[in-house]
Amino acid sequence: MTVDDSVTSLESIAESQTLAQDGEQSNRANRPTTPSVTKETPSRVETTRKRPKKTISRREDTLSDDEPLVDTTAALTLNSKKTARLQKRQKKKQAQKVHSNIQSFLDFPPELISLIFSFLQPSDIYTLLRLDQFTQDFILDNERSIAEGITSRLYWAIRQCFPLPVSLDQVPASARPVLLSQHWQDRLKIHKNPYQHIRQIDPEMVCTCMSCLLAWNNLNIVLDLAHWQPNLEHREPLPVIPRGRNPDWNIQLLEQHAEIVMKAIYSPLAHARILQTHLNVTTRTIVRSAKWRKKGEKITTPKPRLYHLTDAEIEAGTDEYLERSGPPSYQPIYMRDNYYSVEAFVPNRKWDKEAQKWQYYSKWPRPHENDLAWLVARFTAQQPRT
Repeated sequence: MTVDDSVTSLESIAESQTLAQDGEQSNRANRPTTPSVTKETPSRVETTRKRPKKTISRREDTLSDDEPLVDTTAALTLNSKKTARLQKRQKKKQAQKVHSNIQSFLDFPPELISLIFSFLQPSDIYTLLRLDQFTQDFILDNERSIAEGITSRLYWAIRQCFPLPVSLDQVPASARPVLLSQHWQDRLKIHKNPYQHIRQIDPEMVCTCMSCLLAWNNLNIVLDLAHWQPNLEHREPLPVIPRGRNPDWNIQLLEQHAEIVMKAIYSPLAHARILQTHLNVTTRTIVRSAKWRKKGEKITTPKPRLYHLTDAEIEAGTDEYLERSGPPSYQPIYMRDNYYSVEAFVPNRKWDKEAQKWQYYSKWPRPHENDLAWLVARFTAQQPRT
């Protein structure tokens, strides 16, 4: 056999095998399909499946940058019968409420603000003066009505015991020459002694009738007594000033007290502050005296407080307890040594045993007016004619 014949026979054999395989595949395709139990291997799937290219969306491109996220979440609109009923109830409640444009207490009417301020202490009003300009202007414009409300509620009794002296510019012109006359000033020397705890009254500034002179002395005593309370509470002796001397520290102290009294003559709020100070001093002195005992005295029963002062009245900060029976203050405090023994300095009143209540002297300024009438009637004829 030649080479060409062998090659031809091999090609015929390969063609016959190819035809046989094609026939077998066609027969398999015509057979009914049955569920296949076997699965293709992952390697074959991976080789046949084409993976799509990953597309980068615009959102991913945005997120890739370091930009802040914006929350666009919105509340869902509630639409149901129950929600409608609740909204209807809320609208009904809002309609029944009283709507007002008042945002702070400064938006109230002036009369109501004055009434609110009358329930405060005078020291609180001075604190409000530093709040803002509007509050300061309102208090200064309505100072008299505010102070009147405070004193009538808290210091009804004590304000009748410590009236204010009258300034000389408020004295009638017909009475001024009498008050400034040397004859009348000489008669006042007994009341104008150089006290160590009172600065002498200035006749060019304040009326020097007998009522105003006593009112000046009492107010200066109140301030000086309050100044030495720390010494009295700690049982420290008061400084002793030799007779005929007046150190600089005492002169400055009395000048400060006199300036406060002069301010109170023109400012009702300053007068109320003095009354608050004296009531506080009186209350503390009564409580202190009830606790203290003499040296060697045995403590058996608690000592009753003066005026039957209670703890509730101390917290209230009013002078109602001074309306009860107690020792009168007929004698003035003419020196600082009297501070050790005084408990309640409440002058210008006396106890009526029949009525069982305190009788105060004539309502101010009636005593001042009576003194002026007496001075004009008595000393006008004695004035030298020019």
